[in-house]
Amino acid sequence: MWAAFFLSVLLVSTLNFYAVVREPDRVEIEEVHEHLSETVKIEGTLISWVRDPYSDGSDRVDLQVEDAPHVVKIRWYDTSEVPPIGATIIVEGEVVQYNGKIWLNAKGMGAVTQKAGAEVIMIDTSLNDISADAESYRSKVVNLSGYLSDAIEPDVTWQSFTLIDNPSYLDSDHRLYVSLQGRVTEWIEAGSKVNLTGWVQWDERNYRWSIVVQSSTVEVTHPAGAKRLSWAVAAETWSYDIGKLVYVEGTYHWADDAHWIIAPGGENVGILCLIPNLNLTVNGTLPEDGFSGRLIWSEDRAQICLQMSDEDHTVNPVGLLIGDFTTLATIAANPSDWIGQEVNVAGWTTGSVSPDYDKGYIGDGKDYFERSTTLRFQIAGAHAEWIEKGTYVEFYNATVVWNEAEGRIMLDVPLYAIGTVDIPPDTFSWSAGWDAWTWQVNTLVNVNAELNQTDSGDLWLVASGTDDRICLFDDGTAMEIGFDEGGNSTGVHVWTGRLVAIDHTENPGTQLCLTL
Repeated sequence: MWAAFFLSVLLVSTLNFYAVVREPDRVEIEEVHEHLSETVKIEGTLISWVRDPYSDGSDRVDLQVEDAPHVVKIRWYDTSEVPPIGATIIVEGEVVQYNGKIWLNAKGMGAVTQKAGAEVIMIDTSLNDISADAESYRSKVVNLSGYLSDAIEPDVTWQSFTLIDNPSYLDSDHRLYVSLQGRVTEWIEAGSKVNLTGWVQWDERNYRWSIVVQSSTVEVTHPAGAKRLSWAVAAETWSYDIGKLVYVEGTYHWADDAHWIIAPGGENVGILCLIPNLNLTVNGTLPEDGFSGRLIWSEDRAQICLQMSDEDHTVNPVGLLIGDFTTLATIAANPSDWIGQEVNVAGWTTGSVSPDYDKGYIGDGKDYFERSTTLRFQIAGAHAEWIEKGTYVEFYNATVVWNEAEGRIMLDVPLYAIGTVDIPPDTFSWSAGWDAWTWQVNTLVNVNAELNQTDSGDLWLVASGTDDRICLFDDGTAMEIGFDEGGNSTGVHVWTGRLVAIDHTENPGTQLCLTL
């Protein structure tokens, strides 16, 4: 019996030790978006970094880490020496999403480490080097690697683009203007990773540093696919994508002796002129899933058109906003034109809105990957229920106003309709830490835990094998689920409720609780 007792103690101690020392899961860079609010480890090549990016005196370095062609941005706090460019590094941090961007929050000296024994990939020159001391590179020939901001067109003797350190222009930390001389033989799509060689120059006319590159030196190491166009944005904003390989969903329509693509949901949502390929004009064959090709400006029609391609292209998904509304991107593109105007808009809430608070954000997609624009809103009058994160909402006769206190445009909403909640609750991670948990306060979460009741009758959710716990406000169902008829624990369950922060009753500080 004593042997069994000591064995039990040993097993419990082992489990407790494992819970404390267990390392975060190692994930691929391309899968980081699947682990929001979790602490993970990634491994990749350091291709760029910038210290104190906003010049506000913060002890922070922004890093770009690549497993080509996938790049993730790291915000590293409490930093020491940054590993050399080209080094293989291991980063531990929390996956964070805010305002349409996603990154890893890494804290402490051990959060970013150079992988022992891994070869440092020697890079002749990096965007980092030029940004730090461009003058020393004036009129010198350098070799650079980066991503294209725009597509390079074949058989054109002179064109320009921006070389960036991230496939997404908005997520890039370094950008260098490139003047390309000479012809390429085929399209090189925007977002492709390239190596190139050129002369660094000071552009006196435009007050910027640039690099002059011969086309023969451009080497594509990772070609990009098609960009998926979203009907959620106004068609005129597609002008930024002219020349790019794109994909768009819709149905074919013939009218006024011309070919058209009609958005899902009808003409009120959107319509795009179509220049068909031979497969459509000769055989009458329509694509099954959508239309791919190059977005061009048609001089004959004086409008943006899709010139169809016979090739199949890999695309990334984006959300579709269906309805007869003004798109958020249209308002955000020219806010001064909309101030004082009444609009109907639709989208998804980016966070929960409590009954005692009247402000929130609406986005034109359900999550980070579907969302391109967010706007602040304020509901006029009281609302009795919570509006959950990811809820589809429609605002009617909302007025676009300028909020001087916050220095932004807002939607003043007198009338609205609530639809379905289109995203599942977040997962509460016991190891994430307070900074991560604060993002989940007042939102619905799933908690994996056992139910525990103290002698005073208080209910707690306890992480299995640890002393970590949060209090529970029961709606009357917890006791039936958490305990059997004999009062014994029924083990670990997934508890779904709202995470709240309350003042601790005994000690100074804040206590996290779940409200069922």
